[in-house]
Amino acid sequence: MGRNDLDRIAMKTVRKYSMIDHGDGVVVGVSGGPDSVALLHFLNSIASRYSLQLHIAHINHMIRGAGADEDERFVEELARSLSIPITVARVDVPRLARQLGVTVEDAGRDARYGLYRKICVERGFSRAAVAHHADDQAETVLMRILRGAGLRGLAGIPPIRELGEKVTVIRPFIEVSRAQIEKYCAQRGLATRTDPTNVDTQYFRNKVRCELLPLLEREYNSNIRAGLARLARLASDDEQYLEEQAIRLLDAARAAGSAGAVGRRGGPARVELDREMMRQAAAPVASRAFALAFAEATGGRRDLYWPNIEAMAALAKVGNVGNSTDLPGGVRARLTYDTIVIEPVAEDAEDAAYARLTGRDGSREPALPAEPAEVGVSVPGAVPLVWSGITVYAARGEGPARGGDVDGGAPPGLDELACMANRALTDSGFPGLCVNASNIGREWAVFDADQVDLDALVVRPWRSGDRIYPFGMAGAKKLSDLFVDEKVPRPVRSRLPVLAIGDEALWVVGVRASGRGAVVSSTRRLVVFVADMDDCVDDA
Repeated sequence: MGRNDLDRIAMKTVRKYSMIDHGDGVVVGVSGGPDSVALLHFLNSIASRYSLQLHIAHINHMIRGAGADEDERFVEELARSLSIPITVARVDVPRLARQLGVTVEDAGRDARYGLYRKICVERGFSRAAVAHHADDQAETVLMRILRGAGLRGLAGIPPIRELGEKVTVIRPFIEVSRAQIEKYCAQRGLATRTDPTNVDTQYFRNKVRCELLPLLEREYNSNIRAGLARLARLASDDEQYLEEQAIRLLDAARAAGSAGAVGRRGGPARVELDREMMRQAAAPVASRAFALAFAEATGGRRDLYWPNIEAMAALAKVGNVGNSTDLPGGVRARLTYDTIVIEPVAEDAEDAAYARLTGRDGSREPALPAEPAEVGVSVPGAVPLVWSGITVYAARGEGPARGGDVDGGAPPGLDELACMANRALTDSGFPGLCVNASNIGREWAVFDADQVDLDALVVRPWRSGDRIYPFGMAGAKKLSDLFVDEKVPRPVRSRLPVLAIGDEALWVVGVRASGRGAVVSSTRRLVVFVADMDDCVDDA
């Protein structure tokens, strides 16, 4: 390879995707690692040719203590050496993750992109450059294959993406390999920082990067990275075509509807679609059109779930006039004589309480749901519940005693329970699942495996007479009373999975876990249950 391989490939990518124009202002995300340092030097090398205005953005995630502070000082010195202005933000990302109920990785990403957008808006810039490269692309596609992603997910990391407020994210290195970046830095004698968390295999991406990809490369296909990158390009092309067809279908079905869409520009709207056109459309196109209509009805939201898509498709195909299904964000799809209307609705008090309780909106009348059934639970294992739109995962792991004779100590805290649960999920073959302390009892539950009769465990809808010993409360409570206390709407109750032994509930998904079999300091083995509510349509 020649000295200018990275420059040549990156410039080709910049031109192919029209990433920059003459005179653009570009915010460059710089962590201090080899990827972002190389990106900064590359953009600086072409700045005079394109009359670019560069501005460095760095976030101290407050995760690694002194190491993060040293990264911050390193990037500040780098900015001074290149005479490029810099903005540094300090964000307590672990705390933010707990507040939002998301993973640390997701909270960090949101903080970074939020900062890039803020700087761009304040300075009138239109581009934010980040250093994702071809190896990141391969890892992302493989991770999404393991999680069962759809075509949009297989398209991987897009070379360019709209960030909102007229800001575009660009990735000039998306076709450059990690090895080429490292060679570029070495040839130019560029100093960089190393983040030790990049090799911590408790994180799913790192496990794929450090263990799975090398195994596949060594034992199955030495060109696996290039193959995954090619899959992403092909899937992206197919997804773009289907999206274009969906836009055409949406426009045609809306025009054929009696009212079309009405509502303020950029905000929530009422979208009315011709039922027959949606019924006759090919499923891959119709599903995307429904997602686009939902985004229009919510002012741009994309957090739609596959059960919602399936419910809207069922409305179009076999629904009766007056049937409806509730969607995330306080939106409802309902059937008239000739149209499907997707519109915001005012949530009643019970619906609002349930949305706050579970973190997602409940479907009061899912269109043609499958008949609920009682299903045994294998540990480890997964139980997909079509009637609920939720998959319940079960995993085994070590408790705080870990085979010792610990007794009498303080019970583990919520953060410690979450760490043990995530370790159990990874060890049980579910590295893509990750729980947060803030969602315990709603989206996941953990018990002492030696205090629970796992052979008798089933997951099913609730039944009259079911009872639970709620964690933190004395005595038993009927589930019917629990639902009233927690303000769970009546129509929603039959769609909530219940993990039960006989008529005793261990966990009512989305509501409350039992205190029986709680993990204590002497627990040697634990069992973790996770409800996957994240089968999001917009998985790219």
